[in-house]
Formats: sequence, C-alpha cells, structure tokens
Amino acid sequence: MAIKRFNVDYYITNVGYKSSASWGGTKIQIQGYITCYGDKHRFIMYFLHPDSPVPSPAFHENTRVGAVFLPFKDMQTYLDVIRNEKPIYAYLNSKNPEWNSIRTSREPVGEEES
Repeated sequence: MAIKRFNVDYYITNVGYKSSASWGGTKIQIQGYITCYGDKHRFIMYFLHPDSPVPSPAFHENTRVGAVFLPFKDMQTYLDVIRNEKPIYAYLNSKNPEWNSIRTSREPVGEEES
C-alpha cells in the first residue's frame, strides 16, 4: 500500500464535449479534466458526460498517477479550489483510492486569499 501527498506545483485543465478515452479497459466519455502535477506524480480529475460509465478511482504506484471520475457538473467547484486556495496538496492512496483528493492546509476562519 502506498500513500502519497504532494504539493500541487501547477495544473492543466481542458473542457470539451464528449472526448472518448479508455481507463482500465473501460471506455469513458470525458467532458473535462484537471491534471495536477508535482513531485513526479500526477493526479487527474476526470469530469464525465452523464452517459459515461464511471470507473473506480485509482492510484497506480508504478506510473505515479492517481485518478478520480466525477460528474461534469462538479468541475467548477474543483477549479475554484485550485484557483483560489494556496497551497494545494494532492493526496493519493493505493489501498483506498476513493480517498484520492485535493486538499488545503489549515487556514484561519475568515481568511481571505490575497
């Protein structure tokens, strides 16, 4: 079992309509994604078309890639966190990949981002 927590140094995002891809043998329909990079690892949040099958989350230690598969309607929430919070960390867990996530550090209540 591996757990990896890394600082997100930068991200790439893409929005489309119904791009086809394959993940673990499952053909999915992606409407958007956010890929977070840092410390030789990647965390990809795929935002799927409503007609798409939804694979289980994963963290592949050998390729250093984790992924979750979410409804497209949730993409703006994740973009808001990445754009407006600092620092951002990615958390990947091979035993419990459903815990894969992005996180912030502890912040005082009411703090405004500068």
